Amino acid sequence: MISSFVVPAGLLALTALAARAAGPLPDELTAFLRVYPWIVLVAGVLLGLRFRRGRVVIAVIAIALADRMLLRFGVGAVGEDAARWAFNATAFLLPLDLAWLCLARERGTLTPRGLTRLALVALQPAAAVFAWLSYQPRLVALLGGRFLPVRLAPPTRMPHLALVAFVGSFLLVALLFALRRKALETGFLWALVASFVALESNRSASLYLATGGLILIVALLESTFAMAFKDSLTGLPSRRAFDEAIEKLAGAYTIAMLDLDHFKAVNDRHGHNVGDQVLRMVASRLGAAGGGARAYRVGGEEFALVFTNRSRDEVLRELEALRAGIAESGFALRSPDRPPRKPKSAVPRGEAALRIAVTVSIGVAECGSRFATPAHVLKAADAALYRAKREGRNRVCA
Repeated sequence: MISSFVVPAGLLALTALAARAAGPLPDELTAFLRVYPWIVLVAGVLLGLRFRRGRVVIAVIAIALADRMLLRFGVGAVGEDAARWAFNATAFLLPLDLAWLCLARERGTLTPRGLTRLALVALQPAAAVFAWLSYQPRLVALLGGRFLPVRLAPPTRMPHLALVAFVGSFLLVALLFALRRKALETGFLWALVASFVALESNRSASLYLATGGLILIVALLESTFAMAFKDSLTGLPSRRAFDEAIEKLAGAYTIAMLDLDHFKAVNDRHGHNVGDQVLRMVASRLGAAGGGARAYRVGGEEFALVFTNRSRDEVLRELEALRAGIAESGFALRSPDRPPRKPKSAVPRGEAALRIAVTVSIGVAECGSRFATPAHVLKAADAALYRAKREGRNRVCA
């Protein structure tokens, strides 16, 4: 999660260095910076379409349209009043677009809802031009007004309504990030920061806006990586992450394979929703296992623990305690009459909660003279797991 902050901050720092360079930039860098916004736009659209992330596609397009709006209707291209209107409208609409897209559910791009969202964003520049040409003095005054007290509004190029839009959007996206902890929310948060810096910049708005789009692309790639290497149900690393991890193992290590006993009966009797809750409960215990263990979900009800620099004999006691802890705790079914929120005061219960017996079988193997490669150790751990099942389940075998 730290990289979600370090990488965007680094990209913004590099953009600031390029924007504030004291001397002339090398010709190659100058040529690249001219096409940089277009590269980001094309890459964002293509990657968003490829990975079915319509919110990123539309957000990158919104940022590109804001950039075109500022260039096409900037001071020198049109009159000063028209340029000020274009700036005010862009500064107000862009943060609202980013916040709305962060809040919205994923609906794709080339779907009816995705195309509706795209049209809503694409028509905004035309609507702003129409509002200017149709002469709307109240609207112009509202978007360009400065009504906040001096102590609440630091000196800024932006009118106060746009400043309120940025602050409100930033707080909303920050809240979404705190609740979801997803890479895309981080990307939208930093894209808002880049957009604010862009609109405060006199000369380098295009560079900062393009960097905002690039940050969203990085967040998209990080989100896709997380989907591939992280199990969405339990939050543990997935089978793909496990396969890559064991290929890199060297030195002393031990692998434990763990399987829930009679899990199909839990699903058949209580439903898949309860089964998912049981899996999450077991995963949380495995994720909290100490001793340098790394937990993975490698199958439906199958998990793995990898202990580096630990021998089989060193981890057996910990695995036995883990097995016993799961068996003793079981899983309490939620009562049908339980309120959705915890009451302020205790409410007497009519009957004790039904508990499901949850047990696990564990097979363990270590790297050594008999099993010299990760593949051999994994095969031995699987064999020990099946032996634990044959011998009656709810046990650890090595």
